[in-house]
Amino acid sequence: MFLIRKFEERDVPDCAMCFYESFFDCPLTENDRAFLRDYAQVLAEKCSFTYVAESEGQVVGFIIGHYKKSFDKSLAKTHDAKPHYKAWLRCFFKFAFGGYKMSAPFKAQFDVFYKKLKENGKDTPLACDCELMALCSRKDFRKGLGTALWEAFQERCIQSGVKTVRVFTDTDATYTFYEKRGFKLVWEKPYSFGTPGRSLVYEYKL
Repeated sequence: MFLIRKFEERDVPDCAMCFYESFFDCPLTENDRAFLRDYAQVLAEKCSFTYVAESEGQVVGFIIGHYKKSFDKSLAKTHDAKPHYKAWLRCFFKFAFGGYKMSAPFKAQFDVFYKKLKENGKDTPLACDCELMALCSRKDFRKGLGTALWEAFQERCIQSGVKTVRVFTDTDATYTFYEKRGFKLVWEKPYSFGTPGRSLVYEYKL
């Protein structure tokens, strides 16, 4: 049903919409879309490898893995897609200084997303061989998309000698997906910014 393949730069716009549909539901302006495209490119290219899922010629999900340098320095330097560090710096500074001029509804939702992301701090136990992040289009939830991406990710990790995979998530996300596939909860903490919910870290042993 889904074609799983390595990420290519042409996939950035579709990956941006997968990112949007995973976390947001407000209308988008062109400025919002520009930020999403830049953010998705950074996500896909700053990690060691990225796979996308394609359905009827359109990317409907992607999964990224980040190798820890403490695991294997030579492996950590190997990327399937060439990292564009200038793009990362441009995105960071443009965001930090308000250059994207995001719409109020989108910025409000992104601020909540960013607060949750920042919960991944110094006390979060992410000392592992590989970190995982998966994003999918809303219309393809519960259709085998996540499973197809996870199986490709798992196979890549096995080939590379990865022993431990961890993922940072929260109780507002589809954390039960990981539980059903054998991930074990190794850390949890209530949100520090007053909203009900918890940050979570799950671990998978290969």
